[in-house]
Order: sequence, then structure tokens, then C-alpha cells
Amino acid sequence: MTKVPRKKAIQGLLWMLAQTTCMCAMMACVRQLSFAGFEGPQLVFFRAAAGLFVLLPWLCITVSRAPKILVPSEWRFILLRGFVALCGVTGWFIALTGLSISDVVAVQFTHPLFVVIGAALLLREPVGTPRWCAVLVGFIGALIIIRPGDSTFNPLILAVLISALSNATVQLLTKKFATRVSGSVMILYMNGVMAFGALMVCWPDWVWPNLSHLTWILAIGATGTLAHVFLARGMRVADASMLGPVDFLRLPIASIFGWLLFNEYSDFWTWVGASIIFVAVLIITQREVRNGM
Repeated sequence: MTKVPRKKAIQGLLWMLAQTTCMCAMMACVRQLSFAGFEGPQLVFFRAAAGLFVLLPWLCITVSRAPKILVPSEWRFILLRGFVALCGVTGWFIALTGLSISDVVAVQFTHPLFVVIGAALLLREPVGTPRWCAVLVGFIGALIIIRPGDSTFNPLILAVLISALSNATVQLLTKKFATRVSGSVMILYMNGVMAFGALMVCWPDWVWPNLSHLTWILAIGATGTLAHVFLARGMRVADASMLGPVDFLRLPIASIFGWLLFNEYSDFWTWVGASIIFVAVLIITQREVRNGM
């Protein structure tokens, strides 16, 4: 890890804190709209449509200057990536219709564990014994949160796991093809596939939003977009290994949103399981940095 000046380190941490807060705020907006009768797929459409709207200026410039960029040779990969992203976000938003924000966040911490498994199986990257042990410990933490067979078990937890697995797959696909396809093109197609797929699913049960709903819908677009902007700024000024631990702040921040807006509370075992997953992910991250991966 390169030595980062104190000022830049603080800036990076603040950007990541802002990104984490925006992500939790977006989840709160999704949960609020779910109480108004909107199903997960329609909420995914709103999120994807907002992403396309943000990309509209770039799209107009690209069409006039370099339209060939919009027709990449790796279009099969792009469509596959978009479909997997659709599965991930749909699982995430469906879970938010019936689970507390903090519970969803806690289970989402398994995402890096799936990345390690996928990197070993799909990309043939070497994964040593210490990291496999960390993955095992992380999933023990996940089992503590999920508690299958317990009376408190909610099947929607499985939607969060599908979301985490899908997001890990998107990350691995991006890593494999990032040098061949422009990042902006990947984001454009991802939002396009998500918007089209979600619209096909939700159209039969479409709920027309009123003016009060539009405020929350716009908030989903704004917070989701700002989260990506803040993440990019944070990564630009500080190392990922330094900023990674800030991600654990998602749980207390999500708990605050859940408590203030929905009177939701996380139980003791959710915090215990999330802490175990976080420690496992931290070990994996530190070993990746040490090995220069």
C-alpha cells in the first residue's frame, strides 16, 4: 500500500462516508416506496431510468463524435453483465420490501466472499489457505445473521444472498473485460438492460406514482448517482485498502435510517454476524494488498 498524505487520507475517508450515507439513504427511499405499494421490479426500473437520465448528456456527445463506441464487439458480454446486474438489484430491492435496511446491509457484507470464490473458480486466480479460511469464517458470520431453521428466519434473506452473488459476478465480469470495453458503455448498457428487463416484469402490475412518490423516486436517482460519484472521488485520493473498512459504517448508518424512518431495530446476533463477516473481509483485503493482487 502506498503512503497517502494525511490530508488526502482524511478526504478519502470523508468521500467514502458520504458514499456510504448516500447508499443507505437510497435504500431508505426504496423501502419507503415499497410501503406505498411499489414492487421490487418497478423500483429497479426507477433506479435504472434515473441512471440513463444521468448518462443522457454523455450519450448525446458520444453519438455526435464517436458513435462506433456504442456498438462494441463484446456485446454478448455486455448483455450478460446487464442481465446479472438486473438479477442483483432486483434481489436487493425485493429484500428491502420485507426486511429492515440494517438486515439487508448485514447480509450484503458477504459480497466480497463471493468475489474470492468466483475469482478462484472462474478467473483461476490463486487463493491461499488463509483466504479460504477467512471466507469460511465469513459465511459462519452470515449463518449467524440468517439463522436458518429459527423462528425469526425470513426467506427474503435469500434474495439478499442472490443479490450479493450477482454483484460479485458483475464485478468479476467487469474485471475480465474491463480492458476491452469502455466503463461508460458498460454502465449505459447495464442501465438499459435493467430498465427494459424490469419494465417487462413490472408492467402488468404497474403502479402509477403521484407527486409525493416522485420526490422519493428522484431521491433514489440522486442518492444512487451521488454514491457512485463519491466512491470515485474517494478512490482517487486514497488507497482502496484504507477506505475499505469505512464500508462497515453502512450497518450503523443503515440502523439509524431504519430507526428514524421506520422504527426498525437490529437484534444482537445481526451485529455479531456482521462483525464476523467484516473481520473476514478485512483479512482478505489485507492479504490481497500484501500480495499485490
